Order: sequence, then C-alpha cells, then structure tokens
Amino acid sequence: MATILRLIDGINRLAGVYVKYLILPMTFIVLYEVCCRRLLNSPTSWAFDMTTYVFGAYFILGLGYVELHGRHIRIDIISQQLPKKIQLWLRILTFPAFFLPFVASLTWAGVELAADSWAMWEHGQSAWRPPIYPIKTILPIGAFLLLIQGFSSFVKDIRKLKGGSDHES
Repeated sequence: MATILRLIDGINRLAGVYVKYLILPMTFIVLYEVCCRRLLNSPTSWAFDMTTYVFGAYFILGLGYVELHGRHIRIDIISQQLPKKIQLWLRILTFPAFFLPFVASLTWAGVELAADSWAMWEHGQSAWRPPIYPIKTILPIGAFLLLIQGFSSFVKDIRKLKGGSDHES
C-alpha cells in the first residue's frame, strides 16, 4: 500500500510541477491581447477563449496537487477549534460521505462529457471556433487526479489515527 500511496503522491507532485508553467502562456496571451487591443486597435478573435481554456487546465489539473499539500479551500472555522484527533476523525468520516461520492461523480460525468465532445468533434461557439474536445478531456483527468489523491490522504489519515507518522506513506 505504501508504494501505491507514494506513486499517487508522485503523480500529483509531478502534475503540479508541470501545470504551474501554464501560467506563462496564459500571461503571454493576455499581454498579447491587451497590446493588440489597446495599442493597435486590433483585438484578436481567439485570446479570450484561449485564456479561458489555459486557465481551466491550470485550475483543474492542479486539484490533486493542492489536495496533496492540504491547500484546498475548506470551511475550518469550527473544526480548527477542535482537538487534532477530532479533526482527523472528521476528515476520515467526510471522505466516504462527501468527498468520494462528489469527486467520483465529477470524474464519471467528466468522462461522459469528454466522450460526447470527442464523438461530435465539438468546436467552440466563438468566431474562432476552436476544437474543445481536448479541453473537455482535462476535466476527467483532473478529477481523477483529485480522486486518487483524496484516497491517498484518506489512507494517511487512517494511519495517523492509528498512531502512524504524519509523513508515513
């Protein structure tokens, strides 16, 4: 099991290392559009769509990495006031009750959405009409990365509850 957890953590760590670089093309696209629009009075037909797609990939593919490092958004106002052991119990209980059904459903729906998009060779509605089937494929990939990282976190939390190390994997 430790090997599987290290593999999951490694995959998400690697994804995070590479996904962070998507911020660079997104920045250049926005700068290019601003220059074309403001300086040359010649806006592009593709920059808005491309920025949306690149940011979507950046956000979705980074979900597992964020979970790996425990940096996702949580409402911890009440639970932070509780003892660490109770916080651990809450994380363990909420995984099968909330996280697992939601993220598994998101992954499944993403696969169906992507498959339908590929089947019809779907294109965007803008004047540029870019292919969006590759972009829609990113949703199930990112959701799956989050799902397996959630499983890894769940197993680690169970180990912590049993007295294992925080860094044991």
